[in-house]
Amino acid sequence: MQRPCGPRNAAVLLLLALLAVTGLLAGCLDNLCKLRLYIYRDVESKSLPPADMALLIADPAMVAALLPGAASKINQGLPWAPAQPAYASDFYQLSIDGLDGRRLYQGRCLNVTPSYVCEVRPGSRQIMATMKLMGPWGQQQATDNAAVTLEPGGVYFLHPDWDQAGQKTLRLQAERLPASYDATLRAKLLEWQRLHTQGRSLDN
Repeated sequence: MQRPCGPRNAAVLLLLALLAVTGLLAGCLDNLCKLRLYIYRDVESKSLPPADMALLIADPAMVAALLPGAASKINQGLPWAPAQPAYASDFYQLSIDGLDGRRLYQGRCLNVTPSYVCEVRPGSRQIMATMKLMGPWGQQQATDNAAVTLEPGGVYFLHPDWDQAGQKTLRLQAERLPASYDATLRAKLLEWQRLHTQGRSLDN
């Protein structure tokens, strides 16, 4: 004889259903974040047209791919660190953490990921960044909160002061590149992100 489902059993079943839906949603959101279908930005509000925003790039490979004419003009004192277990010489990576005391908006991603490019509102801003240094001696991190003035439509390469980086200290520099942030560059950036996201191509 089957016993009727009491209030306690119904509550347990409802809780299990909610947990299953939450787990499924979390997995979907995490997968969407990994696809990098959008550009990280400084606030949750929808981005303005590119000409009314400023673009910050920390990864020199992005500059070389998107703006080859400007790549030869950037000042790079250390090579960007590739993904590998050990390093025979000194390398660095620089991530953009936030602006004006607030972390970058990464959509509804549950896991915060390093940000090597983002679009932000122009004007007087405080950029928070983290530098990771790698070498045969190990790894070390340093942070900075630098005041910069960003122009509408400007494209900026963010990098450490190389003399200070040699002392394992981050003094953030924002180098204006000879390029304008427009709809064409934004489309190229989105395509680059999709192509260079692990496990993702434009065909899938």
